[in-house]
Formats: sequence, C-alpha cells, structure tokens
Amino acid sequence: MIPPGRNDADAELMLMRGIAAGDQAAMERLYDRYSPLVLALALRILRDQASADELLNDVFMELWNRSDRYDAGRGTLTTYLLTLARSRAIDRLRARRRQALATLPEAGIAAAEPDSLGAGLRSVVADEQRLLLSDALARLPLEQRQALELAYFDDLSHSQIAERLHRPLGTVKTHIRQGLIQLREAMRTTMDEPLPTAAAREVSS
Repeated sequence: MIPPGRNDADAELMLMRGIAAGDQAAMERLYDRYSPLVLALALRILRDQASADELLNDVFMELWNRSDRYDAGRGTLTTYLLTLARSRAIDRLRARRRQALATLPEAGIAAAEPDSLGAGLRSVVADEQRLLLSDALARLPLEQRQALELAYFDDLSHSQIAERLHRPLGTVKTHIRQGLIQLREAMRTTMDEPLPTAAAREVSS
C-alpha cells in the first residue's frame, strides 16, 4: 500500500470529520486505507503477530473514541497514526519487561533453574534493546529512518532501497551511514553494549 501524500489532506479531513460525527462508514474507509501501515510498524516493534493485531485494534479504537486529539495543522494523519502506534507499542514493550521481571524468583536468584532464569533475562534484555532502538529510530531524520528501516527490517540491499525510495544510490548509502552513527551514539548513552555486529560493520565500511 502506498502511503497517502499531501494531496490527500482534504480527504483525510473529510474522513476525520465523519468519524467525529460517528460515521461508521468513514471509519471503515479510514481503517482500510491506513491499517496496513499501522500493522507493519507494530510488527516491526513488537515482533509478534498477536500483539501487533491487538495494538492495531487499540490504535483505531482510540482514534474513534478520541478523534478530537488529531490536529491536522500539526501533521498528516499518517504521521499521527504511526506516532500513536509507536507510542502504544513502546508501552507494550515496557509492560512486557515489567512482567518478565516480576516472574524472576523473589527468594534468591540462585535458587532458580539456570536455563529458565537465563531465558527470562535474555527476554528482558531483548525487549529493552528493541525499546531503546525504537526510541532512537524515532528521533532520526525521516530520510535516515526510512533507509535504515528498509535495510534492517525489510532486509533490502542498498540498491533496492535506492529504487524503493527513488533516491540516488550514493545518497542512500550516506543516509544509512549517518543514521547508524547517530543510532550508535544514542544507544551508547543508555547501554554499555554496542550495536549488533552487522550494524557496526556497516558504519565502518
């Protein structure tokens, strides 16, 4: 699905007016148009289909119930929905992390089975890393974030990214390199561990 562009501003405004008036048909049209984008982002962050489906439903229910929160003057509906989805996904990761921590033994870690404890700790760390990475990605300039997401989430080559984004190959390589450098610095301020080996190789290449 191709994300709606600026020429769709009037259509977005009409749909949101319909939703504010309780028009179910307007909500269905909006859902059909934007749900693939929201679901794709939810899957990228949560890495779980069931959780992503639940988040998708929550995002559009929130839009339906609190349509007054959307301000067209502050950005497109696409940006609003993706920002909302990212925020709710991060909330879910935090809740998952708290739940994982709560399941660790209270009466002494040494009493736990080594394998089960190790798996629980690895799950907490993995969720925390995804949370930090998602936060860092959200702060990158749009062109850097798009290139990195296509490279590391969709596993596209530099040339494929250039073709997808309609940008020169050299420009795409520059955006990826600059984005990775910024990600590395952002992650370094919150964690002692570096970026994954593949990312480190990308920066040095």
